[in-house]
Amino acid sequence: MNNKMIRFLLTILLLTGSASLILACSVFKIGEIGAVKEANELAITCRTDEALAAVDRAVQGGGLGASIGDLQRVVILRDSGRTTEANAAMAERNKRWNADAKNVAEAEDAVTESMEELRAERQKRTGRRTCK
Repeated sequence: MNNKMIRFLLTILLLTGSASLILACSVFKIGEIGAVKEANELAITCRTDEALAAVDRAVQGGGLGASIGDLQRVVILRDSGRTTEANAAMAERNKRWNADAKNVAEAEDAVTESMEELRAERQKRTGRRTCK
């Protein structure tokens, strides 16, 4: 993984407080981090449905990959203009993780920052920030 991807993953992890949720579990599980990276690459190239399928694999793998994947789904959906689906995904994530108000706010910040990073990378690679 390149440094930018690692920083992206760590930003999401730190901002969402997922570390405390995961460490509270009896067994630490990394999950499908590769699927998270793949989803990000697909989203940058505007292959939204494929990116969401990769997120699904990350979430099904559990652990850290699932935690990051839950938020990455929201980023990808918001980036593609699918706001209603993104809001539903965030609500489902918050319920599944029993997120308190602080965690919800941190997750929103992480999604906003991650979407900006995604669009900046797309701009760098393709010359455009959005898929439309």
